[in-house]
Amino acid sequence: MPQSVAKPPAAGTTLLYDRDFYAWTQQQAGLLKAGRLRDVDLEHLVEEVEDMGGEQKRAVRSHMRHLIAHLLKLHCSPAEDPRRSWRDEVRNARGEIEDRLAGSPSLRSHLDDLLADVWPRARRLAAGQMADFGEHPHVPADCPFTTAQVLDDDYWPDRVT
Repeated sequence: MPQSVAKPPAAGTTLLYDRDFYAWTQQQAGLLKAGRLRDVDLEHLVEEVEDMGGEQKRAVRSHMRHLIAHLLKLHCSPAEDPRRSWRDEVRNARGEIEDRLAGSPSLRSHLDDLLADVWPRARRLAAGQMADFGEHPHVPADCPFTTAQVLDDDYWPDRVT
């Protein structure tokens, strides 16, 4: 029968967390498997579990920002040459997002909010990258793509220039 969590972890456990994170994770897994809940570093364990979920969301946000910036360049840039690499970047980012969503399907309910959150930075990123090559096309103030379009493998924006 597992023990209830009733006392803080030993000082050595907390020190191990700060000194060797990997060793700490292995120690905590062993304690959990053995049902030694009294010896678990609960404070840090809770923090790490919360961080794991947050990391998944941050990864989707990062890939979405990258994806939207490349869709925007495809949409706004008059350039011919880098288009193929931009399309490759879009495909890669879509794949990364789908991989994250496959492992954490509840993140799908956050996609519209993530799109709204990343739009300003994605817009600045795309505009800055185009400006680096002497391009200054009109970049829309509002995101011209829906979440469904952003994630649709068959969607490619029309060029507006």
